[in-house]
Amino acid sequence: MKLSRIDRSVTKLLQRRKLFLKQEREDGLGDVVYVCVDDGEPGGFPVGHVMPVAGGRAWLAFARVRPGHPFGTDQVAAGLPSVEDALRAVLDHAHYGDIMASLAQESGSNATYTADVDVEQAVWLAKLDEPAGMTHLGRGRVRFTESAVAYLRSLPEHLDCHVDHKDRLWLAGDAYPLKRE
Repeated sequence: MKLSRIDRSVTKLLQRRKLFLKQEREDGLGDVVYVCVDDGEPGGFPVGHVMPVAGGRAWLAFARVRPGHPFGTDQVAAGLPSVEDALRAVLDHAHYGDIMASLAQESGSNATYTADVDVEQAVWLAKLDEPAGMTHLGRGRVRFTESAVAYLRSLPEHLDCHVDHKDRLWLAGDAYPLKRE
């Protein structure tokens, strides 16, 4: 299998989430494709992987679904018909916001963003333990640190709370533009 043959829609999803693929041949397993985030280290930080089973006719998908467990992945799908389907399963489940937030903090950037949301949503966001760095300023305006935005950008798009590639905060199906301060 050649990574250059991966479906363009999957490639775009990877780019939007700041991820890349790395293929390695594992003894007894065949080709394993790792989904990695660029953490500044050679080869990146793996947040999931896919591997063929049944002689390459089906695929398994594993993703990092428990942030804080650096190398722990859980099986999130089995028996998928293509590598692209398996990669989409990883993208639907992989959590790596803690890594992105840490990288944003290490960069020393002190950029902040604001969004105007419903007051109830602003109160809810400010009370969340994770990610840190969200403050309700009043009347539904929320300030986000760069590390909080980095965390929210890395969340799967099917979650009710995430930031998309167009810098929109999604809450319960509604999009709110983020404005850099």
